[in-house]
Amino acid sequence: MNRTDDLKNLCQLFYQDTNIPFYLYQNTELLSAFPDTQPACVYPPARYRDALFENAETISYLFTDYGILYASVHPSTPPGLWILAGPVNHIPFTDSDFHHMYADYIVVQEDRAFFQGFFQFIPPVSLTSFLTKMLLVNYYVNQEKLELSDILKNNSGKISAQHVEKTYEQKETFTHNNSYEVESLILHYIETGNMDGLKNMTFTDAVIQAGVVAPTQLRQIKNTHIAITTLATRSAIKSGVDTDTAFQISDLYIRTAEQTNDPAALNALSFQMLLDFAGKVQERFLPGTSDELLLRALRFVQQNTNSPITVRDVAEYVGFSRSYFSTYFKEQMGFSLSAYILRCKLEESKQLLQFTDKPLSVISNYLCFSSQSHFQTAFKKQYGITPLQYRKNPSLHGKGLLPEER
Repeated sequence: MNRTDDLKNLCQLFYQDTNIPFYLYQNTELLSAFPDTQPACVYPPARYRDALFENAETISYLFTDYGILYASVHPSTPPGLWILAGPVNHIPFTDSDFHHMYADYIVVQEDRAFFQGFFQFIPPVSLTSFLTKMLLVNYYVNQEKLELSDILKNNSGKISAQHVEKTYEQKETFTHNNSYEVESLILHYIETGNMDGLKNMTFTDAVIQAGVVAPTQLRQIKNTHIAITTLATRSAIKSGVDTDTAFQISDLYIRTAEQTNDPAALNALSFQMLLDFAGKVQERFLPGTSDELLLRALRFVQQNTNSPITVRDVAEYVGFSRSYFSTYFKEQMGFSLSAYILRCKLEESKQLLQFTDKPLSVISNYLCFSSQSHFQTAFKKQYGITPLQYRKNPSLHGKGLLPEER
């Protein structure tokens, strides 16, 4: 039996034991999927596959923005052959999860019933349990015994090992006298989606002083993590991040911290949490307004880009007539509600063009454009380039502002 067949059998056995989907890749080419009856619409999205493939660690994992988990194991031989597992969730997949997954996987309406049934068959799995399974896979394929703490240390997102070491060594450099200023600056960076500002800071467990001194240093670090996560969650929601999404991210990071007993890994986890919240704000930043009525409408549009929503639908959602709310929106925001609906659909299309290989016909259908031609014309008018030009070179586009905002 050759190595590839050996790994295929391993993936099949793990799937049969756990009901967690397993995939065997040669570089980014899928060789085998388990269960072997699954259609392509449930394969891991390309952006998660590529992120795990490019990670140099033997065992890697990542969370999506809405909290589901994938992991990978890279055999030492032969080159380019690797295993991907997931997705899993700590609770059964919810309607909110599926709302996000339809966008991530580009699932058209007629495939959604099967798609939902496939993932509801996957049992809930905690982070610790899932990573322990990856440790076992790695032990079989690489004859290497790793600990859970090794994975957590090696997968601290975009935080380099050098930065983690520096952070831990300098954990006493912030004093009580400047902790409030530092805290305010961090929260400002989150509210404005300023990831670069956060990356230029040194985050420590002394940035925010927990209200109650814990009996141990480890417990104190965990308390601090919970405190800053709570504040970061509020800041993200304040800046327009969907409430359910923000609390899912918050719960995920707090649960992970409670399962982590290494101070350096906890500091790295806290920093990654801040970056994730800032990234969500940066990605979904709302036009500036403090009007709660308008914020509800803006969020509703953002959450329904893959539905054929109209100005009337939005007006009914916030409890007003179409004519009144359309006029009110234009007066307050400076651009029309119909233009904002189109803008949100086009902004999502940029993500789909950049991070998936789905054809234009699928993307236009998913975002409920009347035709592919309509989608291409609207995209060209908004950004000055065609969708295919953008896919080939995303750096060509500008800010994607509405004409009234330019």
